[in-house]
Amino acid sequence: MLKAELLCLLKDNKPTKIRYVIDEIALEHGHRFIRLAPYHCKYNAIKLVWAQIKGYAARQNTEPPFTTTKMLKILEKACEHVTKEEWEKVVNRTIKLIKDDYEINVKIDNILEKELIINVSDDSSESESSSIDDSD
Repeated sequence: MLKAELLCLLKDNKPTKIRYVIDEIALEHGHRFIRLAPYHCKYNAIKLVWAQIKGYAARQNTEPPFTTTKMLKILEKACEHVTKEEWEKVVNRTIKLIKDDYEINVKIDNILEKELIINVSDDSSESESSSIDDSD
């Protein structure tokens, strides 16, 4: 078959909804996944917690010896400092950020749909530039 024919065949037989085995297993155990927008680490709570852990490790790892074993112990201690309450704070902050950004985007979309006017006709800027040219 030609590539174009294969692409048509794929398009005709592609499932409408992508299903992942891990999602099915999680659902069987009463959990669900939330897909995050790629490249938006500010919406990913685990990245924010990991930043806290790395910050703690950087503040603690200031004197020699700088070994892997020492860093591993520091990271384990840093992870112990991440309590359930810390996780809840980060998750709640993330949820608030998502909601705030959503509201801002909805407002911007409403403005763009109703009030965006772009004037493409010539204006005074051309006459100003010609008067500058005349003075030379």
